[in-house]
Amino acid sequence: MLILLTLVLLVSACNQLQPVETSTPINTQAVETEETVIAVATETTTPTEQAQVLVSSDIVFWAGAGSGHNEALSERLTVFSQGNNLTFEKHESITAEQITPSVKIMVTTTDAAQIEIIHQQLPELKIVAVDVTGLTPGLVNVHAVTSEGGTAEQQAFLAGYALALTTPDFRLGVLTLGGDDLGNRTRDSFMTGARYFCGLCKPLYPPFVSQPYYPFAAEVPNPADPNSWQIAADSLLSLAVTAIYVQPEISNLDLLTYLTSKNITVIGVEGQAGMEAAGKVVGVLGSDLYASVEAALGGLLAGEEIGASTGSLELKQVNPDLMSEGRHILFERIREDLLNGLIKDRP
Repeated sequence: MLILLTLVLLVSACNQLQPVETSTPINTQAVETEETVIAVATETTTPTEQAQVLVSSDIVFWAGAGSGHNEALSERLTVFSQGNNLTFEKHESITAEQITPSVKIMVTTTDAAQIEIIHQQLPELKIVAVDVTGLTPGLVNVHAVTSEGGTAEQQAFLAGYALALTTPDFRLGVLTLGGDDLGNRTRDSFMTGARYFCGLCKPLYPPFVSQPYYPFAAEVPNPADPNSWQIAADSLLSLAVTAIYVQPEISNLDLLTYLTSKNITVIGVEGQAGMEAAGKVVGVLGSDLYASVEAALGGLLAGEEIGASTGSLELKQVNPDLMSEGRHILFERIREDLLNGLIKDRP
């Protein structure tokens, strides 16, 4: 009996020392759950912000979405920067925080609202806005360059100034449409431009004519009638005129051919009918947006005051035999002042 009792006690003690079978998977699940929670929390708190890309070149081009000028401007600005030993970079989007003090000029085709946000945050930054509409007028250090080829008055003023600048003894005249408001404005602006250069425009050498002060004007009542424009042209020729501006609206191939046969110097406007027949041409007035942008950059880099707005009316195809480099420089100064509103184009 004693031996049997001892065996029973030993078996009972061994059963109590065995581990519980379900305890291990329960504890394992608890550990796995805790590790999962920690891993998720760590992932969601990791910073995702990328470092700001700094903008630091001398010339920066901010290309606005949808502008048709972006590709050509990028190429022209690259060449301009290389030619002037300046650094250049192009961006699709820019914030004020990215722009460093080393940026000299920002050229942009983006919309007016974004430009004005940058201007408010960085008022000292020089900005050239290319063909951008809706800009608030008068923003300091914001210079707008447009693709408009100038008004008829501006074209006539510059035609008069250029011919007075290049014609010996100021013997110049203008042919305009008679009895027409545009014709009258063209005539008045041409006279104003010529006299802006030469004042009384009185010749020093013969032939002397009954009316001593140039320029002269003649009206063409009916441009479609050859007799009409020839009578007007002959009236100027009788006054020893050697250079003539023909209002583009009345220009035609026969008229320009006739003036060429009389050895008359002319100045034209881009797209003007009959200019292919002209023999002596000082140049052609027209729109050159990219040249205007480059001129604005050159002026700003030189510390010049270029005004708040610059049109793209340029004198292209300049004949160096008729307008020397020095006279062209003088013409450019007057052109810029006119387009910036510093000179009146009417009497």
